[in-house]
Order: sequence, then C-alpha cells, then structure tokens
Amino acid sequence: MNLAVKEVTQVEMMKIIALFRKEGFKGEYEDFQRVSGTDREFFVVMSNEQGVKALFRASLMLNAVQFQYVLDDKHTFVQEGQGADAS
Repeated sequence: MNLAVKEVTQVEMMKIIALFRKEGFKGEYEDFQRVSGTDREFFVVMSNEQGVKALFRASLMLNAVQFQYVLDDKHTFVQEGQGADAS
C-alpha cells in the first residue's frame, strides 16, 4: 500500500481536529495531507481570522502538534498532484 497517495479519512480528520482543539489551536482547517511513509502523521494547513495560513505537523502517534512555518511568498504548501515547480 502506498501511503503517500492514500487520502486522509474523515475519521483521521476528526482525530486531528480534536488534537488541535486539545492543544488550544483555533482557526479554519484548509488542507490535510499524510506525511509520506507514515499512516499516523499529517501536514495540516490552518488559517486564522486575519487570513494568515500556517503549516503544522500533527502526530496521532505522539498526540502532538508542531508548528512548521507561516505560508507566504517564500513558504508554500504543494498539494498532492501538483508539481513542485509552481511558477
């Protein structure tokens, strides 16, 4: 089974959102993507009321959320199926 292309299920999304809420995070969940090679870690894009988007790494195995970086002109999030050379 290729985990890199396996979509995040509704149940996994609910568990991830519960983890974010437990950690005190608030905002809109924009995108969920499985971390390549694992079935219990995910990248999550969230935005706040001001429209600032940030990338987080959520681990259901460790019950932890880690901030990665703010998405801006220098940092983007490549979604599955998109090329890495977006112009």
